[in-house]
Amino acid sequence: MSHRSWSWLVVGLFWSGALVAAAEPAAGPSVEEMHLLDPVWESEVIYGESTVLLQAKSGGPLVGRLACPVAEILEVRNSNREQSYDVSRQVTLQPDGTIELAVDTKAPFLTMGDLFPPTGAPMSYKHRVNQPDVSLLYGPGRWFHDHQVEVTYRRKLTPWKGTVPRFAAGQLPRTIARLKAGEPLIIGVSGDSISAGGDASGLNNVAPHQPAFPELVTRQLRASYPGTITLKNRAVGGWSIANGNSDLEALLAEKPHLIVMAYGMNDVGRRDPAWFKGQAEQFIQRVRAADPTIELILVTPMLGHVEWVHTPRDMFFQYRDELQSLCGPGIVMADLTSVWHELLQHKHDLDLTGNGLNHPNDFGHRLYAQALLSLLVE
Repeated sequence: MSHRSWSWLVVGLFWSGALVAAAEPAAGPSVEEMHLLDPVWESEVIYGESTVLLQAKSGGPLVGRLACPVAEILEVRNSNREQSYDVSRQVTLQPDGTIELAVDTKAPFLTMGDLFPPTGAPMSYKHRVNQPDVSLLYGPGRWFHDHQVEVTYRRKLTPWKGTVPRFAAGQLPRTIARLKAGEPLIIGVSGDSISAGGDASGLNNVAPHQPAFPELVTRQLRASYPGTITLKNRAVGGWSIANGNSDLEALLAEKPHLIVMAYGMNDVGRRDPAWFKGQAEQFIQRVRAADPTIELILVTPMLGHVEWVHTPRDMFFQYRDELQSLCGPGIVMADLTSVWHELLQHKHDLDLTGNGLNHPNDFGHRLYAQALLSLLVE
């Protein structure tokens, strides 16, 4: 597929419209309820980890996968938080770390046959890797939200094997000093549909009305620090990093102290890490030329569905490495690619998705927020 046709595809696929800065996000859960300072790589309790219950054969149990070894299941509920399941009677923890619910619990589930619908069928999107006649399950909006459950559990204290985001006082000294001193902080966001909010429940106007990760980060910083935190989110669905460069002058006009640059999902289909690095370098150089005091967080994306032709899995890590090479004084990376990779050692792509292909769900947006906040809150 040509680069031109790819750009048309992503614009058609992703949520798009007015700049998010003009939107008024729903209130949603409190920062305490979302446990944004209890990241999965550190916390003894994993709060609200999402999973799709899969049924391998008709009439069989509904099986969900969890990222960490489980010591105790504390709660299982639907993603809208309106239905809970009795963990002593309706939920069984298996020796392999999965959970099972019986069909008669009426919990939402998918069959294995649902995962690859016929081409042209409702809820389908082309196409599977190496199988152009086979489509993938695609459910934007609230569909996956309605078909997932959230599990809260106490995990066994085994070491997290993936990358662990660390407090970035050394890399972001101006930002951290401003936060600690209670000085105003303006955060500018340049990104694609993930940063714009797809498919957070708040953007889809369904319970629990959780906003996207940029708003989550902003709310937690307001709770953690005394100063005024202002978010200027210019992310737009379908955007590539090239669009971010085109919009950079408008973002700089917002006078941000910290810029979050979050691209890659719509760029990996080019299979050109060198091009991506060049675009990121241009972005950084222009920021530095405009105001050398601005600091940056470079966000690597979640992993797109491993079976989708437009999100080649190997490219995510190569693009990640190019961004890592650009980090230094005033520039730090939030590596969501590695977080997703570690979680998917024990989970299915659909467990963390908001649309089946390339958007996070509410839990995924909390993961993004946890990674950024680990850099900003000690």
